[in-house]
Amino acid sequence: MSLYFEEVNGIQKGAGIKTVIYGQEGVGKTSLAACFPGSVFIDCEGSTTKMNLRRLPKPTSWEMLKQELQYILENHKEKGYQTVNIDTFDWAERLAIQELCNEHKVNGIEGLGYGKGWEYEAEKIGRFLDYTEDLIKAGINVTLLCHAITRKASIPEADAEFDHWELKLGNKTTNKIAPLLKEWSDMTLFLAFKTNVMAIDSQGKKHKATSCSRVMYTTKTAWWDAKNRFCLPDELPLAYESIAAIFSDNTAISKQEVPVQHMIDKAVEAGIPVSLNDAQQVYPPDPNNNSEPWDKPETSDELQTQHILDGIAPELAQLMAASQVTPEEIQAVVSIKGYFPADMPVKDYPMDFVNGWILVWWQQITEMVKENRIKK
Repeated sequence: MSLYFEEVNGIQKGAGIKTVIYGQEGVGKTSLAACFPGSVFIDCEGSTTKMNLRRLPKPTSWEMLKQELQYILENHKEKGYQTVNIDTFDWAERLAIQELCNEHKVNGIEGLGYGKGWEYEAEKIGRFLDYTEDLIKAGINVTLLCHAITRKASIPEADAEFDHWELKLGNKTTNKIAPLLKEWSDMTLFLAFKTNVMAIDSQGKKHKATSCSRVMYTTKTAWWDAKNRFCLPDELPLAYESIAAIFSDNTAISKQEVPVQHMIDKAVEAGIPVSLNDAQQVYPPDPNNNSEPWDKPETSDELQTQHILDGIAPELAQLMAASQVTPEEIQAVVSIKGYFPADMPVKDYPMDFVNGWILVWWQQITEMVKENRIKK
């Protein structure tokens, strides 16, 4: 009897995206995940109660956590669930360990014998990741949020130790559990505060911090763990717009399969900064209809140039031009939030405010701009 297998090629569409997000406390892990399409949270540590987002009850056991995933799978069409965020997985890990202890009637995982408990946990976490495949096949994105921790590491090329950022799991389980999550994920994003410094003497020996911005790293280095299967740049602004194109059609993007111009168009649609030398014309919105273009096009390049001439930072000018947002509209949003007066020009905003708030929360700002347009 001969065997037959149907060959499949090309990008497979319709499956959910598996994401691991980890980073320092307060960097914006939950805020980023909340921007994912159709997000619902399983809040294992109770950290989202002060945020306006959709959540299921805090799981009190490992079994309850799996039951909530099953509920999302069975009701995602009716409820509009497109992404499930487990916040955080290092707190969910405690539930797994507690279940192991209950199963084996021991007070702690060390009671299972030397090293055995950690092996059992790795098996349990592995089965859990397999369990999420039903959601992925149904087109539901699964995101695991984790805290970050630094550990001492070394590489053969350097005879010295250095700090390495990695997923914050139990000290004795990291070498077993963290690789499982990273291997399972389509992308592992490391979120961090990046301090910008400048020399203050002619010899370049003395420096001072000028601003602090939030970024996400997408590629593994000697100093942190990260990965992605979407040909993302190594470093991106910490904003959903930076990765929105990945979720726009729930399709893996391949540099070999997708033309460069298509990528540029996708980025411009999502408001992601791109090299405007390569971009085509972007049409500003019709004053009477925000979704329709004017008959007379004005290039994004011209708008960006004008914003820069007006003294606005190039990074912000590029976003404004791509999203067709005027300085006055930004000033109105900033004023509503209570940061600066409405008559304070955008060019006068401190750079740490531009980098640390405007660029990070650009999607929310553009949504407020649209709401203000409708009110007018």
